[in-house]
Amino acid sequence: MIPVFEPTLTAEAHSYVSECMSTNWISSQGDFITKFETKLSKLHEDRHCAVTSSCTTALHLALLACDIGPGDEVICPDLTFIAPVNMISLTGAKPVLCDVETDTFCMSVDTIRPKITNRTKAIVVVHAFGHLANMPEILELGKKYNLRVIEDVAEAPGGMIDNKIAGTFGDISCFSFFANKIFTSGEGGACLSSDDKIIESIKILRDHGMSMEKRYYHPVIGFNYRMTNLQAAIGLSQVEQFHEIIHRRKSIEDLYIKFFKDNDKIKYRHYADWCKGVFWLATVTIPEMSDRKHIISKLMDKGIECRQMVFPVHEAPPYHKLANDSLKNSIFISHKSLHLPSSSNLNKEQIQFITDSVVTAIDEQC
Repeated sequence: MIPVFEPTLTAEAHSYVSECMSTNWISSQGDFITKFETKLSKLHEDRHCAVTSSCTTALHLALLACDIGPGDEVICPDLTFIAPVNMISLTGAKPVLCDVETDTFCMSVDTIRPKITNRTKAIVVVHAFGHLANMPEILELGKKYNLRVIEDVAEAPGGMIDNKIAGTFGDISCFSFFANKIFTSGEGGACLSSDDKIIESIKILRDHGMSMEKRYYHPVIGFNYRMTNLQAAIGLSQVEQFHEIIHRRKSIEDLYIKFFKDNDKIKYRHYADWCKGVFWLATVTIPEMSDRKHIISKLMDKGIECRQMVFPVHEAPPYHKLANDSLKNSIFISHKSLHLPSSSNLNKEQIQFITDSVVTAIDEQC
């Protein structure tokens, strides 16, 4: 079976983890946590950094650091993994869903602006499937309406706009290091901000609300959202190869684009001219009359694992009440897209086999 995604771990990862075990620094304290935070900071314009147990907890901490709570509204895309909306709800604020663009799969100023009310306090911008949202325009909108802007960079680390890297635009940015992400620590996340007071607040909330000056004194209610030294060791080994991994993955995507280029039935996701995207998942949109379940079944029969696009948030029962008539793009992209194998160790022959198999499965129907 060719998996949708699998991590590529190096000899350094094994060495660093062995060091954690031999020194017994395996929990939420240790040198690798500091080293990992420092490396992430240097890769992102020296922004202050706090690593966390997941991107989900990073999002929760980011929202709390922005004083989001009951009575507030936070705008978020409808086409996203559900974590950002869950975290908005967990603060007591109301998530407000907006549609995405058909070409970028991201929210835009045009989709956000109609959702702004006098209760809107923040925008959670999700950089979708390797493509960045148009951050310069969104930041201008945020400035106009005095809104906090939080970047969810889980699916697009390394992506750029005008040589400015994802995660360096908003007030706070949140990263994921889950095993199916471009860089992994197994489980894990991070918050980055140019505001040191925000990151200090996040670190206090992350560590049970404990004061950084007075041990075991807890001035605020906090959480246990810490990353372990073991996870940070793996994460460090990954981001030390940041540019090599991004380059290798681009060469894989270039092959997908080449092999799908002359097929007018399949739309391989592309990047806007203003965005230097990054390859996370190979994503294709299939013809409207095709049966996605049938295609997935045919590919599985050939030993090719693939994954349907996430459902729109409003289709989850807890969020049915958030549905509105403006979410048409989100629905279409979700129901007619799928993700193909995208691991860093794919070779040319495998990609040719995958693309040929997709074309055959669609030709049987259309």
